[in-house]
Amino acid sequence: MTPSSPSLRRLLFSGRHPLATHHHLRCRHSLSASAPAPAAGAYAATPAPSRDRAARLAAAVHGAAAAKNFAHAIRLTKSLVQASSSSPGGSPASTAPTSAGAAFAALASTSTSPAPALGVLVIALCQMRLLDEALSVFRRLRTLPELPACNAILDGLVKARRFGCAWELFDEMLSRGMMPSVVTYNTLINVCRHQGDVMKAQEVWDQMVGRQIDPNVVTYTTMICALCEEGCIGDAERVFGAMKEAGMQPNLYTYNVLMSSHCQRRDVNSAFVLYQELLKSGLVPNAVIFTTLIDGFCKVKRFGEAKEMFLDMPRFGVAPTVPVFNSLMDGAFKSGNTREALAVYEEMTRQGLCPDEFTCSIVVRGLCDGGQIQVAARFLEGVRQSGANLNAGAYNALIDEYCKNGNLEEALATCTRMTEDGIEPNVVSYTSLIDGYSEVGNTQMAMAIYTEMVAKGIQPNVVTYTALIRGHAKNGGLDAAFRLHKEMIEKGVSPNAITVSVLVDGMCRENRVQDAVRFVMEYSGMEYNDLHSFFSNSSAEEDHLIPNGVIHMTLIYGLYIDSQHYEAGKLFSYMRKSGMVPDSLTYTLLIRGQCMLGYVLNAMTLYADMMKIGVKPTRCKVVCPEIWSWVPLNDTRTVVS
Repeated sequence: MTPSSPSLRRLLFSGRHPLATHHHLRCRHSLSASAPAPAAGAYAATPAPSRDRAARLAAAVHGAAAAKNFAHAIRLTKSLVQASSSSPGGSPASTAPTSAGAAFAALASTSTSPAPALGVLVIALCQMRLLDEALSVFRRLRTLPELPACNAILDGLVKARRFGCAWELFDEMLSRGMMPSVVTYNTLINVCRHQGDVMKAQEVWDQMVGRQIDPNVVTYTTMICALCEEGCIGDAERVFGAMKEAGMQPNLYTYNVLMSSHCQRRDVNSAFVLYQELLKSGLVPNAVIFTTLIDGFCKVKRFGEAKEMFLDMPRFGVAPTVPVFNSLMDGAFKSGNTREALAVYEEMTRQGLCPDEFTCSIVVRGLCDGGQIQVAARFLEGVRQSGANLNAGAYNALIDEYCKNGNLEEALATCTRMTEDGIEPNVVSYTSLIDGYSEVGNTQMAMAIYTEMVAKGIQPNVVTYTALIRGHAKNGGLDAAFRLHKEMIEKGVSPNAITVSVLVDGMCRENRVQDAVRFVMEYSGMEYNDLHSFFSNSSAEEDHLIPNGVIHMTLIYGLYIDSQHYEAGKLFSYMRKSGMVPDSLTYTLLIRGQCMLGYVLNAMTLYADMMKIGVKPTRCKVVCPEIWSWVPLNDTRTVVS
């Protein structure tokens, strides 16, 4: 074993608890997805449109294979398969078995040593995506074909996502005497990557090294990709370092995998360090690298640096692509710079690039978020009339904004236009409408939309159910809200913290604070006796920590309106000790509660804490007028923030 071929277990897991490993690599899976091998003589009855032409092509394939001109041999074999079709007017799926069989017969009958050409046939069928036919030919061969044919069929199965078949075929190839190459193992590590099985990928790596086969750039890059996709960025960095120590130059794809993973974690600084290392190594960045970095900077609202990257592209001879413009536009909108975003759009069209469906969604969403809903509507209408590609995202952005503004009539009209344009409303479209009608208290219409959605086979998600539950809970239909809560659980949709807080809010509105606390504790997996015992056991505060700030704040609100200011303050204390950040309304309620009790010093301490963690004060007469109306605003005990 060479120094450049380390065991991956030692590389990644030295000093850690040893991982459980399988006794062997082989996994038995059903091959039911593949077609069975035809019975003997089945191909003999296959009529050929031109036996002479087939014979000439077969002879040419044998000659090219003997001369080891495999690229030419593969092209000739594809022509032979196409020429051997018995049904020129049929579909490829219906003619594939007979044409592959005829090609097999032609190659087998025109040479005393047809094995090399038949191996080429396997490769050609794989490239033509006729995997079942390739498997059938493979199993008819008395001797194992050359390694490139074995690798081709394994790779084809991986691309078709037939992973179980790939593992079983690999076992079969080993039993027939195949000596795997680094290409074989790269394919198998890629299978592990698609299956999300990093431990199995480690076993494949170690088996490869055990056979004294050195990993190459593709091996390292595939492993790095597998680790990044499973969130193991630290392990991926270690493999990347080992790759460079082994004297291998990472390629652009290797760098982009790591850069993209860092950007997804919003660690754009680490991604930029890799970019600088890429430049020092002599590699020239391409459009994909620039797209990754520009998108990364935009996601963290560093639009200026994103634009600098964009302006740097011509220096490397890289022409901006539509995804680059999309990322830049999205970044400008999210930075609140609508004018700059529209300028980017105009520049893209000026360069002759055609906006794609994502472009339109970004522009419509950006304009809506900037409060320019009428401009967004005109833009979408112009795009519709131009015949450009649109997806549901652009319509959904407009529907959602109309619903937020209470313009439900226009939201429904937009949904109708969407259907007329051949784009079916999806779960996002329906959920926006349901939320809009729920917000204005029209739960009957919200339920009607929900019924239509389910009738069309669109499955509601947690956001859909939460919108319905909120509508019922806010408008006195708490029993209906809990029925929906039960239904979503029965259908396998797990409630989230927002769902729970909506139900808690509904109970608090009906002065059922005890029930609200009990519900939260059951949701958090804690035992409940009564409200007093929940707050009085100060020696075991850690037992009462509810793992979500939204639920905390909703309960604090309920306790406040129930005049239980001490309990509200106690829950606030638990919340802060957990590292959660209350919002402005929560602080204001607590400050007001302390002032009403005459504890002005406590109120000032809360206000100082609020300023310290950067929560901006809000005058809650606007946010929650029913609370402010309880005590006159000129009450000297009141602290107005």
